[in-house]
Amino acid sequence: MAQLVYNYLDDIDELKDTAKENANKILEAIDMDELLSDPEGYLLRLGVEFARLHIKEIEKAEKAGTKFGEQVVANSS
Repeated sequence: MAQLVYNYLDDIDELKDTAKENANKILEAIDMDELLSDPEGYLLRLGVEFARLHIKEIEKAEKAGTKFGEQVVANSS
């Protein structure tokens, strides 16, 4: 069971690292004038764009979580 948890955490760490790297790129590219003129709208657009660019990582994380949950249930019975 411990190896199952370690494998899951390794999968999630890879996805998390990819998202963090790209989040840092987005932070560097923030247009302060646009942010100050419409903070909510600007941040919403950034969030939508971030999600669009990371849909593969989001889907992989969902699959990894589902697989992990199924394996935990199977190993606990």
